[in-house]
Amino acid sequence: MKNYKYFTVPRGKTVIGLTGPIASGKSLALELFVKEGALGISADSVSASLLTDPAFCISILRKFGSDKILTNGLLDKKKLAAEIFSSPAKREWLEGLLHPQILRRIHSLIIRSNKKISVVETPLLFEAGLDECFTYTVCLAAPDKILQARALRRGWSRAQYKARVKAQLPAAEKSRRADIVLENSGKPAELAEKIRFMCCFLKETARR
Repeated sequence: MKNYKYFTVPRGKTVIGLTGPIASGKSLALELFVKEGALGISADSVSASLLTDPAFCISILRKFGSDKILTNGLLDKKKLAAEIFSSPAKREWLEGLLHPQILRRIHSLIIRSNKKISVVETPLLFEAGLDECFTYTVCLAAPDKILQARALRRGWSRAQYKARVKAQLPAAEKSRRADIVLENSGKPAELAEKIRFMCCFLKETARR
């Protein structure tokens, strides 16, 4: 899916697309970029806000059926996730509905910010064909045994982890496509140092 028409990098700004396999530390990395002075945006958070919009909820209910994705009269995100991860066609339909609006909202946030560096955490960056939207793409990486252990500590079952992994590009392919790969199999402080160095480099090159 090509969404470039909904998103362009504003002049004078650096916009990083942050991605990585499940449990690779994307949320932590986003927090660390923010500590270094960048604007941090989570595409998942923007998506979640859209799912509270009545117009989008109605469209989703019509597609999936209220009996499948409602709990106590409210949209159940876990049920919705189970539906889309079990059907590539349903997932593609939902992405087609949400992605253009997500990109418009993210673009608006970046334009309104006075930050020179913006980082957009986008788990399905390459899968959604968004790699050309950013100045640089950064992918977090770690061995699968570490990723799976982290997912299990979050309360996921092995079956859930494998289903989510299967729905995404292989971790090695994400790394291959990225402009920059940050290894994150160690302590948070190690990742923090890598991100600090990267931000210093970007700020320095921006001055030239």
